[in-house]
Amino acid sequence: MPDSLMPSASAATIDRAWGELSRRPVPPSAPHGYTGRRIERAIQVIVAVGTAVIGTQAAIFTLHDPTVGATWWPMIATVFAVLAWMVLACLLGRAPRLASGGFACVFTASLVVWFVQAEIADVTPAAEPWPYYLLGVAPVGAIIAFPVAAQLAFAIGVPTLFATARLVHGGGAPAFWEQVLYDVSIALLLGVVYVVVAWALRGIAASVDAARAEAVTAYSDATGLESAERERVEVASLMHDSVLAALIAAARARTDRERELAVTMARDALGRLANADDEMVVGTNQPVTVARLTHELRESVAQLGADIHIALPDRARDELPARAARALVLAATQAVANALEHAAGAGLAVEVATLEPGVRIDVRDAGDGFDVDAINADRLGIRGSIIARVAAAGARAEIDSSRAGTHVSLIYREAS
Repeated sequence: MPDSLMPSASAATIDRAWGELSRRPVPPSAPHGYTGRRIERAIQVIVAVGTAVIGTQAAIFTLHDPTVGATWWPMIATVFAVLAWMVLACLLGRAPRLASGGFACVFTASLVVWFVQAEIADVTPAAEPWPYYLLGVAPVGAIIAFPVAAQLAFAIGVPTLFATARLVHGGGAPAFWEQVLYDVSIALLLGVVYVVVAWALRGIAASVDAARAEAVTAYSDATGLESAERERVEVASLMHDSVLAALIAAARARTDRERELAVTMARDALGRLANADDEMVVGTNQPVTVARLTHELRESVAQLGADIHIALPDRARDELPARAARALVLAATQAVANALEHAAGAGLAVEVATLEPGVRIDVRDAGDGFDVDAINADRLGIRGSIIARVAAAGARAEIDSSRAGTHVSLIYREAS
């Protein structure tokens, strides 16, 4: 059939949809655990708040420490400056590991300098020196910055270093032993508890992420097998009935009307191929409102277990063809399913907006992103279920993906 005799809109629809079904990409890499990131962020915020309170108290006591001479203030100011950096970094989530590790190391170094100083005046067992009030903060900084072995080293080593320095400064007097053992036992106990709690929380988060990934994989495998079998039957039926009938009609067409009917049959066959995983028959193409489209999208997304709000757009009474609306809903649902599976639902948001005239659906996530042109040929989640599906309905899909996240735009505009 000559291209000049085909209606332009139908030709563009068929060429676009068929072309999108035949590309070949590489699957994206799996993102880091969603629950693990949440737990890590919660630990950072708790550390920031607790450290701010302890640091303020330590600064007040340091100002009244009689053992602190004028030569010590530059070093003490450095310690508290790094402490303030640690608080802000953990609170804002900007380089918290670097800041926390920096404080743990700077404070430990200041303890060594304080230990080896030549003279200490007014040393008494009851008067706690300035490092005492920050003993619990150094292990906490290590918890944010270092692996478990280093965390335990700081939790045990810092109080032990402090105890040794106190006993040396006190000349090993019995009165110092009693006070030092009391102080250090508390610091050791708290430090080890901090490490164990953080280790347990991270372990739980890792287990949750692993179980979730295993469940998603098992569900995907099961639905994939079922969909593959259904698709095999659908495609076989399509090839035998729809495509073959369209080809026979095109070969026998002699008039413009017969050619138009052949093109319509081919377009409908391609639409069924793009929607082969949907059990619903294409059915009527009567106009439906954008409000109805939004309602169906909410229900479809809710069935995936995604707890997100989809607001009703302005001009919700605007209408579009039912087939286009259904294709947009199915494609948007697939985009949400992809975000849940590959981005763990991070930053997931769905928005429906009306155009002049038409409708647009945006699906965004904050995952690691992927290369659209590198997805395996047998993975139809994007090529078939999103791009080709909306193309067959006269719409288009735009996918923008990077390490900052993925943005899928589904756009339908009525022909003027």
